[in-house]
Amino acid sequence: MPYSVSIPWLSPWCYLAGIILRLVIVLGILLVYLEKTRSDLAQKETQYRLLAENAADVIYRYRLSPVANFEYISPAALPVTGYIPEEYYTDASLLTKLIYLDDQPLFDKFVENDSAPSDLPHTFRLVRKDQNIIWVEQKVVPIYDKSGNLVALEGILRDVTARKNMEQVVARAEQMNMVGQMAASVAHEIRNPLTSVRGYLQMMKIKGESSISQERYDLMISELDRTNTVITEYLLLAKDKVPNLRSCCLNSIITAVFPLIQVTAGATSAYIKLFPEEIPETYLDKNEIRQLIFNLVNNGLQAMPKGGELVIRTYMDKDTVVLSISDQGSGIPPQILKNLGTPFLTTKNTGTGLGLPMCYRIAQRHNAAIHVETSDKGTTFLVKFSLTSL
Repeated sequence: MPYSVSIPWLSPWCYLAGIILRLVIVLGILLVYLEKTRSDLAQKETQYRLLAENAADVIYRYRLSPVANFEYISPAALPVTGYIPEEYYTDASLLTKLIYLDDQPLFDKFVENDSAPSDLPHTFRLVRKDQNIIWVEQKVVPIYDKSGNLVALEGILRDVTARKNMEQVVARAEQMNMVGQMAASVAHEIRNPLTSVRGYLQMMKIKGESSISQERYDLMISELDRTNTVITEYLLLAKDKVPNLRSCCLNSIITAVFPLIQVTAGATSAYIKLFPEEIPETYLDKNEIRQLIFNLVNNGLQAMPKGGELVIRTYMDKDTVVLSISDQGSGIPPQILKNLGTPFLTTKNTGTGLGLPMCYRIAQRHNAAIHVETSDKGTTFLVKFSLTSL
């Protein structure tokens, strides 16, 4: 501008240069701002992608039209379902194929009701690639276009198998508490008159004061004894029963009852093998543990009506003493397995359905846990006594 004062024709060009310079500065500032915004968005996208890809839950977006396919599914699909994301991209119907057969109608109803999504998540079972059954919880958000047509689903799938197992344990405990309360209030009221009747029958039998035959006396006494046994089982289910815990070795208890177990097996075509390993002493109620062993062995023998091998083992698993009883039966049906330990649940015509509930109650009083492994080749009951919790 100082030069344009002395040179009049240069003044317009100076103004034009000033305008261009200001425009360049503004464009530069705008480019810097846009680049910073792009960088921030890229950083946010990276953070969100890291969150999605490192989440324990499966996060997915499933497009319904024009062609059904997974637009995105997080890597958590592999640990949860056993399939890698690429397999879902290849087969758009893979997730629905994994749904447990009994839960398929419930899932179909959930999908059909997509126009009114519930605030509550949908819970169902999936069959993993390794054929294990897991419980999952799904929350889905429907995506609509401008015309109101459903075009996509965005959802989160969470493995809740551990929570479901805990719910079953709690439900089983509540059921057993109910039976225990009933046992405590009813058993003694029934047992007293039965004891009196049995005593009088024995006295009449000895003195011969009736024309009733000895066989009928024996029958009545045996029936009273059987009733007394059922009442004893009820009492063992009582919640407030305090175990008489003493430091002893599980192997010694098994060794003591093994001859009786062999006699029981001798009445069938089965035979028993015992493999005790070196284990430390722990606090046990000998009478209750004997009852637990008898019940599990009887169940194993009854699962092999045509004979077979029943194996009893003891061993250490980290800080846990394990009692293992395995049979070669046909396995436990799924509908029975999921309710195992429920009082009065039995598949036997003469059973009371209290044997396994009694085992679960005894295990609970010993701070132990019972795990079941079953297949068409047999069933194994694992009773795990934790050394750290006693």
